[in-house]
Amino acid sequence: MVVMKRFPILLSLFLAIFLIAGADGCSSDPNVEGAKLDLRNQDYDRALGNLQIALDKDPSNSEALELKGRVLSEKAFANMDPDEHIALIMSMIESFNQAKSIDPLLTETVTNGLRFAYASEFTRGIQAFNRGKNDDTEFVTAARYFNTSGEIFPDSSAAFVNEAYAYMNANQPENAIVPFERALAAGDTEADSYRFLAGLYQTYDRPSEGIALLEKANEMYPENADIQTELLNAYQLSGQIDKALDRYKDAVDREPDNKLYRYNYGSLLVQVERYEEAVAQLESAIALDADYGNAHYNLGAAYINMAVDVNAQIGEMDDKLRAERDNLSRDEIQKREGEIIALGDRRKELFGAAVAPLENAKRILEGAGEDAQGVCAALYQSYVQVNELDKAKSVAQCAGYSDSNN
Repeated sequence: MVVMKRFPILLSLFLAIFLIAGADGCSSDPNVEGAKLDLRNQDYDRALGNLQIALDKDPSNSEALELKGRVLSEKAFANMDPDEHIALIMSMIESFNQAKSIDPLLTETVTNGLRFAYASEFTRGIQAFNRGKNDDTEFVTAARYFNTSGEIFPDSSAAFVNEAYAYMNANQPENAIVPFERALAAGDTEADSYRFLAGLYQTYDRPSEGIALLEKANEMYPENADIQTELLNAYQLSGQIDKALDRYKDAVDREPDNKLYRYNYGSLLVQVERYEEAVAQLESAIALDADYGNAHYNLGAAYINMAVDVNAQIGEMDDKLRAERDNLSRDEIQKREGEIIALGDRRKELFGAAVAPLENAKRILEGAGEDAQGVCAALYQSYVQVNELDKAKSVAQCAGYSDSNN
């Protein structure tokens, strides 16, 4: 009876000793034990050879697989050749994941090994990126290291964002698309990531995806002026003018003192020939910043376009009068001629209204060292129409006109 009572206690002690021995790293497979010694001696190839023998005998040997992951990790970071290094890292990931799937108790050990590899790989990417300042090819190397970092931890958006930036710095923007996509899928919420990816979609003929991405970003960052501007530009490029107008109007209503919103809205109104509204928005932009050269320029353009429309109306009326003159009474003829003269005065008035903002635009743009040829050409046209011929000659060279055109 005494023996019977003591036996379970002895069994428990035996099991405890066995578990402690296992925790100390003792393995029943001599090849695994040999690989541990090889790893301590940094003889990676011999260690991998021993582990392969162990795995040939038992492919589900999780201890051998976990140890193989560590050996591959150390061998990878001792190897400076990018291709060989990355191949070793990918094999490391495979071994670690196999070990964890066979024995979930190894999850923490495997995760720690992957964390070490991730940090080391990310550091390699940063170092290569910094070398790219003197050698553009290093940006591609950096992108590859960041990509491998992301393969180690696919939930790491930082790895993919840096991969994308590395490709952009390497002048390989198309290769940045997938990394940006993976970054967003991994939880990246940086406004620039949305902007840059949307811009790449636009560049590579994927406009609808770009608009959808910018619309999502605009909901996340309603105060971000860059995102709003790019969304509006995307609408324009895709021919969705009505959407663009609605967005611009909302932006102006929300921030009436934002000169950029006023300028953008006014410029788009010029484009859709809603000139009176355009003038109001552009004048508001100038009121907010008197040195807003582009706003002055587009205000002048709005007046010129209005004058051109009036001129077209004059031409139509004149043609109609010529065709119908013989069938009209003197009073009818005089009435129509009076209407044409009135429109001529209106045309001159509109060209005259364009002069001041165009002169301001020329002064501001030239003062900033920017090309003012387009402004000068518009100004030349306006001066001629209001019979300021000397002033027209003074801007002819700036407008790109030869002496013979003066």
